[in-house]
Amino acid sequence: MKLKQKEDLSQPSWVIRLQGLDKDRSRRMYETLSSLSTDAVEALKNKNMKLFSVFTDKMRPLLSYIATNSITLSEHINKEPEQNLPQKEKKDSGLGRKIIELRHNLKIIEDALEAGASIPFGPMLFSSEELTNAVLDHLLPLAWDFEYDAVILVNLTDTRLLDYLVTRGQKRIFLIGGSIKEETLNRKLSDMGVTYWFHNDPNVIKELIRTIVDRPPLKIVSIDCGEVKLDVETAKKMEFEVQLGRTACWQRFNTINRADSQGILDNLYNLTFHNQTSEFHKRFDGIPAVIVSPGPSLSKNIRTLKKVKGKALIICVLHALSYMQKEQIEPDIVIQVDPIDLRSIDATKQGLDSNLWEEWINKNDLSKVNYFITSAYASSDLFKIPAKNIMWMNPGLPIKEYIPLDIEDYNRVGGSVSHSAFDVAVEFGCSSIALVGQDLAYGEGGSPYAAGGLERKKDDKVVREGYGNDLEVPGYFGNTVLTSEVLFGFANHFSTFAKQLKKEKSKLKFFNCTEGGMYIDGFEHCSLEDFLKNECEINIEKKINSIFASPASNKNEIKARNKKMVNFIERNFSLAKEISSLINKVNILLRKGNKSKQDLERFNKLQNKTIKLMGKNYFYSLSLQKYIHILQAGLKADASVEGQLGFHQDFLNAAEEV
Repeated sequence: MKLKQKEDLSQPSWVIRLQGLDKDRSRRMYETLSSLSTDAVEALKNKNMKLFSVFTDKMRPLLSYIATNSITLSEHINKEPEQNLPQKEKKDSGLGRKIIELRHNLKIIEDALEAGASIPFGPMLFSSEELTNAVLDHLLPLAWDFEYDAVILVNLTDTRLLDYLVTRGQKRIFLIGGSIKEETLNRKLSDMGVTYWFHNDPNVIKELIRTIVDRPPLKIVSIDCGEVKLDVETAKKMEFEVQLGRTACWQRFNTINRADSQGILDNLYNLTFHNQTSEFHKRFDGIPAVIVSPGPSLSKNIRTLKKVKGKALIICVLHALSYMQKEQIEPDIVIQVDPIDLRSIDATKQGLDSNLWEEWINKNDLSKVNYFITSAYASSDLFKIPAKNIMWMNPGLPIKEYIPLDIEDYNRVGGSVSHSAFDVAVEFGCSSIALVGQDLAYGEGGSPYAAGGLERKKDDKVVREGYGNDLEVPGYFGNTVLTSEVLFGFANHFSTFAKQLKKEKSKLKFFNCTEGGMYIDGFEHCSLEDFLKNECEINIEKKINSIFASPASNKNEIKARNKKMVNFIERNFSLAKEISSLINKVNILLRKGNKSKQDLERFNKLQNKTIKLMGKNYFYSLSLQKYIHILQAGLKADASVEGQLGFHQDFLNAAEEV
């Protein structure tokens, strides 16, 4: 496997972005950073490097947040010449001056951090806290989140480096090789709230990174601590594997991102009155399944799907439906589980601007679709399409304990709709699964999709930003094909699922009948004609129709679900009113000019009570996750009473909006 093109992925475009902040909240972050940068420069002038490290460490999480998300004013840093700043920004309470000051200070700080590059890295370094911190100041990017970003230590033998990292707040550490014993790592890391991974083999780093279940690292820094360094080839391979592991982590996180689950609140009615896919679990025993995706090779075997109809359960991702209907093939199931509103995604067809709702919903005949599967947190509009039957599944964050429904949480989350289709086929009890149109690679024309679809090629900005770097990988026919980090990650997920199922002694058989694109480990590669001949001998159309004609839920069960949901909503209306009342009292306190000690004590009590009440509904934490992140980073960055109250007020304003 070879990296075709390398580019700076310090801020990967496919990382989940949160919405930008309003101007007041953005200003608070920039004012805090400006003040901290001035303190850091002053410490530098006084040659107090310990204090310099303290101030720059306080800056790092806020700078990381600004770099990762669409934050108003961030475009002025490192991009806008000082003299070109808009006049309105210069006049806005000195904001323009602070931005210029911050930009100036950052240049001084970055030059100072480069000094650490001249210090030789070796065992003697760890004997001096000042020297070690100078090197760490250089190695850790100025935009760095100690909570989530990760450090890889290769062949570490001296525990003092761990002490310095933990003292600075580092929470994720990978150790590859080295001589430090497990009990020492537990004492120094686990007992201090640090998550660590250890393995002797650098070749497993990708799989170690993929085990991260919380928010993935945006940045990963590798430090070779050994007296004898890794050879160049091993180091390059490890860097490449780190990149792929991080990409795979973000794919999964983007799919089950906690914020997406807020969409469930818009679907409470839909979840109550529509059946779950789980009602059909294990009822398709002995029935083969074919999952149809819109890869470039779909045109090679789409006509064979006409012969498959009635002899296998055909599950088609929504993106591929237009190709199926063009050939007058009606799939048994159409699936679309992404949480994003299709109207919000621009598309181009034959040179004309459009959007995915127009192309995938309006331009297809959804009235011919027998069963349509959407997700618990998808746009509520998908529950209104004219399909004959609509079901839903939960392919993301497990939420059954937070909603008064018996929800089946699917766990084979791979990042694409086809992974959810695969999970459905597994849980339905199908005997074999064939992938069709699952190229997971660019076709001859440079597009990852079949001809005749949307005009999105690998060189188009939209596709390139979403797919990461290009890779050369083994192809279906033993050749080499061009793919991307993201598509490669999708293939890895299919391989992982197949491996897990085989480990569980599943009799399910896996076939890749795409006849093009990437080779997928764990799948037997054959033509769709061969799959039809060997796995689809019997006409089972009547059996499929019979299964779908007898859902498990009846009117009484739906009525019972409705009653539970109404009670749930009523309780949370009352909770919301109580929280709103407390926030109003806090805001009255915050508006006071001079705050007494008693005012601050009352503020703490009211805020703590508000947060405790919000803990009664998990969806408050989902909705407020980005503001909790800002609050935590802000409180660490600004110790003044005014600054602390300001960040608290921003958080409470956000809570009031929720």
